[in-house]
This record gives sequence, structure tokens and C-alpha cells, in this order.
Amino acid sequence: MTFNELKQNIQRMKEIIREIYVFTNQILIIENLEKNQTTLINSREKKLLYDTVSALTTQLDILNKSIPTLTEGIGFFQKLSTTSEKRIEVSAENPLIKINYTPEETKPPVSLSIGQEDRQLFLENLSKSNLSINQLKKNFGIEKPSPEFGKPNTYAIWSNRYFRKTSNKLLLSGKLDRLNADLRSMNSPFVVGTYTSMILFTMVLMTIFSFFLFIVLLFFNIGFVFPFISPAQDSIFIRIVKFFGIIILIPALTGALMYFYPRSESKNIGAKIDQELPFVAIHMSAIATSGVEPVNIFKVIIKNEEYHYSRLEFRKLLNLINFHGADLVSALKKVSASSPSNKLKELLDGMATTITSGGDLHGFLEKHAETLLFDYRIEREKYTKTAETFMDIYISIVIAAPMILLMLFVIMGSTNMNFMGIPTELMGILIIFVIVVLNIGFLLFLRLKQPTF
Repeated sequence: MTFNELKQNIQRMKEIIREIYVFTNQILIIENLEKNQTTLINSREKKLLYDTVSALTTQLDILNKSIPTLTEGIGFFQKLSTTSEKRIEVSAENPLIKINYTPEETKPPVSLSIGQEDRQLFLENLSKSNLSINQLKKNFGIEKPSPEFGKPNTYAIWSNRYFRKTSNKLLLSGKLDRLNADLRSMNSPFVVGTYTSMILFTMVLMTIFSFFLFIVLLFFNIGFVFPFISPAQDSIFIRIVKFFGIIILIPALTGALMYFYPRSESKNIGAKIDQELPFVAIHMSAIATSGVEPVNIFKVIIKNEEYHYSRLEFRKLLNLINFHGADLVSALKKVSASSPSNKLKELLDGMATTITSGGDLHGFLEKHAETLLFDYRIEREKYTKTAETFMDIYISIVIAAPMILLMLFVIMGSTNMNFMGIPTELMGILIIFVIVVLNIGFLLFLRLKQPTF
């Protein structure tokens, strides 16, 4: 059990070191802002950060003191009795006890081994650090990671198992830079190496499927199902010539679709951000009138669930500030570089320039919101004109033309005439089928082109 206790202590020490790193970076940012006098510092936030780092450091020291006692019981052979007695005497000075607690509601319970004399001090600092961290999260908008993000994907695990080395070689060669940018723009949960492994693994699976399909087409007669594909009179050689290409074509098409999918999805997300952005800019301008810090503007926006796509970009910005220790201007430029929306890039770059130059942020947001709203109105007018044009096409093709054709078929039916040997009744059924398909096509097109805002 000693090894398990040592493992649990070390895991908790790693977590504490990570938390100290995050909050220390935040303290450095505050000290730089105080030094440059660029903004008003919240003294309460500063005190909470110092208290948190102090409490976490004390916990780390206590856990570190327990390591020598825990390691003495670990070895590849049984120690002599004198050594064991010495170990017991050392442990007796400050015997270890177990402490069980739950760090957060979403995390599993933790069991730690510490010295009995340090128990009271450890619990006091544990309570102090938890209280300070909760206050920081509650009052200053530190975001928790989304629970659905980063879950292990079985397909990705198997892909990495077979193609990780190949993906790493492609990554080092610089051939995946565009794919990496597309994945980051669409907020993909997969890194570029894993996604490349998934592409290669899928292509191998499709190659195996294509080979079996080739065998089926080669040796089995499916002419009764698809007579235009596999006529019964074709020889084996002709079938090999006709169907061998599917072994290459199907995997190649699959790989191409997976490679270009992030780019297509990125453009789709960018278009939806462009539709939300005028109202986001108006909202940001209204918040800026209160004179709050620029970071707090984004904290308010991400709490509004109506801006589904824009808030994802702003969450990345806050994560860069809160967890990676980046300053606001650097975070704005990084998010701008990976944003799928050109209009959002202009907004974030403009905010970074305004903050750096000490300009009026509210004035910039107000003017930019007016420009975005003007562009939005133009886009809505274009959509209205497009809808009117397709309405005219719809009336001409789907309503007027079938009525004329049905009148002709009625005349042809009364005179026992037919068209290309096709009976009039069958032609009428085909026309009705075409009308249904055209209606569905028009509805899908209008649905895809309809703005969400």
C-alpha cells in the first residue's frame, strides 16, 4: 500500500504545482499592470491570489515532508530487522496519517498521507486555498473547462496506435500547417497529429472495404441489380479493367473529404460568426460605456448563450489570459490569428490597437458596431433579393411548366399519342415525382441560405 500512497501524494503535488504556476502568472500580470499603471487593479483579487499561492505552497511543503517516510517502505528486497526498526523509529517521530477529501464536485476523492503533526496546518491551508479559488472563479469569471471537451475517443486512440509516427513525420515536414490552422479555426477537439492519424486509418479501412467490393464485382454477377454497371456477358478481364479503379478511388475520395472537411466547417462557422457579430459588437459597446476593464466585457458576453459561435472564440481568449498568463493584447492577437471570421479578426485587431495606443475603446466599438450593422443590413437585402429571384424561378419551373405539360398529356391521351414510347400514365407519375424532388431541393436551398440572426 506504501507505493499507492506515494503515488497519490505525488499526483496531488503535481496538481498543486500546476495551480501555483497559473496563479503566479496571474500575479505577475497584475504586478506589470501596476508598474506600467495601464489600468486600475482590483486589490481584492490581488489579495486572493497571494493567499491562494501561500496556502498551496504550504500544502506542497507538507506533502514533500512525507516523501522520505513513504519511500523507505519501498524496495526490491526485504530489509534487515535493524533497518526496519530504524525506519519505525523515524516514523514514530511524526507518524503518517491518511486524509480523505474531495477537491471539487466534478473530481474524484483524494487520499493523502501526511505527518500527524502537520494535519491541522494542512487542513487549514486546504480550506483557505479552496475558498480563495472558489472566490476567484465566482467573482472574476475564471471558466471551468467544458466537461464534454477532451474525452478520449476510441477511434482516435486506435488511429494513433498505428499511424502516430507517420503523422509526426508529416507534421515536422510542415505539410500539415494548413490543416492545423483549419482545425484550430473550427475548434476541433483533435490536434492535427491525431486527426491526420484518423485520416490515414480511415483510408486503410476504406482500402480493405474497396478490395472486398472489387472481389464481389469481379466474381459475382450483379447485372440483374445494376445492368449498366456489370453486364452478364462481360469477361473477367473486362471486369478487372472496369472495377480496379475503385480500390484507389474510394480511399482517395475518403481521405480528400476528411482533409477538406475542417476547411469547409471553418468557413461555415465563420459565416455564422459574421451573422452574430453586429449584435455582439453592439452589446460590447453598451458594456464599455460603464467603464469596466476590457477583459470584463468578454466575461459578460460569454455568459450570453445567444451568441453560440462568438462566445467560443471569446472563451479561448479568456483561457489564454486566466490559464496561460497572456496579457489582453497578446490574447486578442492570438485569437484573431486563428479566428474563422475575417470580421471578427478586424474587431479583435482593432481592439488590440486601441488598447495599445490608449484610445477610446467605447468609441471604437460603437463605430465598428455601426459598420457591422450596415453590412448586416446589406446582406439581408441580398438574401431578400435572392429569395425573390428563386421565387420567380420556382413559379416558372415547379408550377407553370408542370401545368402546361399536364395539359399536353391530357391532349395526347385523348388522341392515343405517346412520348418516346412512354405511356401517358407513367409520364404523369414521373412528372409528379420530379415536382416533389424540385420542391424539396428549393426548401433545402432556402434553409441553407437563411440567416440565423
